[in-house]
Amino acid sequence: MRLTRIIHLAVAVSVVITSVSNLQAQQGDIPQQSEEEFQSLMPITGTVETFFGDFQLDHSFPAVGEADKIYDLMDHQRATQLYLWGLPLVGMTRWHQGYVQAYEDYDYNTLLSVKRYNERRGVLTANESTHYFWGFGNTSDAAMILEIPEGLAVGMINDMWQQGPTDLGVFGPHAGSGDRLVIVGPNTPADKIPEPADGQDIHRIDTNQVYYLMRMLGKPEDVEKAINEVRIYNYGQEPTVHILDAGDKFVAMYQPRGLAFWEMLHLAINNEVVQERDRHFMYWLKTLGIEKGRPFEPTERQRKILEDGARTGELMAKALVYNERLDGVLRQNNWRMILGGKRGEGIKYTQRTRYYDIFDPRARYCYEAVTTSPAMTVPTPGKAQAYIGKFEDEDGERLQGGNNYVIRIEKDVPAELFWSIVIYDTDTRCLIDNRDGAAGGKATMGSTTPGLRQNEDGSYYMFLGPDAPPKGWEANHVQTVPGRGWFPYMRAYGAQAEFFNDEYKFPTVNKVENFDNFAN
Repeated sequence: MRLTRIIHLAVAVSVVITSVSNLQAQQGDIPQQSEEEFQSLMPITGTVETFFGDFQLDHSFPAVGEADKIYDLMDHQRATQLYLWGLPLVGMTRWHQGYVQAYEDYDYNTLLSVKRYNERRGVLTANESTHYFWGFGNTSDAAMILEIPEGLAVGMINDMWQQGPTDLGVFGPHAGSGDRLVIVGPNTPADKIPEPADGQDIHRIDTNQVYYLMRMLGKPEDVEKAINEVRIYNYGQEPTVHILDAGDKFVAMYQPRGLAFWEMLHLAINNEVVQERDRHFMYWLKTLGIEKGRPFEPTERQRKILEDGARTGELMAKALVYNERLDGVLRQNNWRMILGGKRGEGIKYTQRTRYYDIFDPRARYCYEAVTTSPAMTVPTPGKAQAYIGKFEDEDGERLQGGNNYVIRIEKDVPAELFWSIVIYDTDTRCLIDNRDGAAGGKATMGSTTPGLRQNEDGSYYMFLGPDAPPKGWEANHVQTVPGRGWFPYMRAYGAQAEFFNDEYKFPTVNKVENFDNFAN
């Protein structure tokens, strides 16, 4: 035993010595900047040229009037980055507030039933293939409990920063045999948390509020039976469920623009706890007139900066989405993995890697879509949802509502539950608003589409354009809107390995003069 301890100690000392030696070697490799080089890189008196313009120094002091320009630059930069930082929180808060304002009977622990076109139209990249049930809870006074019966549910829980600790239903840890989730927030009293028990999963989240989602699959009668067996309540309350029909109301859930974005962010930070990782951002907000525990009263100068920050920040978000520069997410013929990807390049449900919390991928995803979960972001073949998107045709040109296109989907899409292609508006990132067209009120083609036509070789054509569909091909058609851009998402629920290893060939998107050569 003594010899073993000596050996272990020797190994530990060796590792420490090696680490110190390596660090010293690294430090020794850093070239020392000479005094002459240091002085040459910024004048004592003169012009400093930067990407953002020229600035004047006088005896190394900012020249008269230059400090104001520098502070403007600093504050504008902070505002744009705060816009990107706040996207997930603002998106979730607007979603909740939209329902509070739209429905008199809406409250925490309410399940909203969403199945019609107009009800989905305000949701970032919602699908049309599943009957949604979703809502919000609050853990401040007691743990929230979700009881989900056995059946074909696909869902998750999320905190208000869109971190998703678990899936529920068929892709969850109990594989559709039923779930009992206990959700504990940062302020949940210890005596309001149930004791651990068999068949019960306790999940701790980082915000007071929690979002829950169930996509219910199956026949309408099976969906109705299953959803009425759901129970949503806080610990100590009677197990029950309150289901509210969405009533075909349009409720915008995408982040607002202009000063309204910051007003929503102010509301959000006052409803939630401040996480350690966000304390620097909270300081930036304070310098722009937004502070937790204080009224929203930015000065006129700050308001102008905030409005410009929201405008410029949204341009940055659009670039992140539509001109992808992140490694590890691009796939065949410029389809992109919407979630996942290698290392930290695609958003993960934790938003955390070993050495950093992701920033650009979170902003990118939360601008174009909403909510995450393990099954969505770390997909296991056969037990996951796969999402891919594309923003140009095969010639590299943007997708425009005034043109005609044919999407060819190869046969045998590797999806156990269903697959679909859904068309979204580039500006809102929501279902394309084609309700006024002759073939409007429809944005989807997929395996569950009634009347779907298949080609002789097993492939499918999807027709997109501003005119009415070719006769007999209505199920395969989506009417687009001239003057507006669009983009497709392809979903595969229960995606197989072929969807991830490039064995299955993703669809092609080609601009055409008309559909005559295809619809026959």
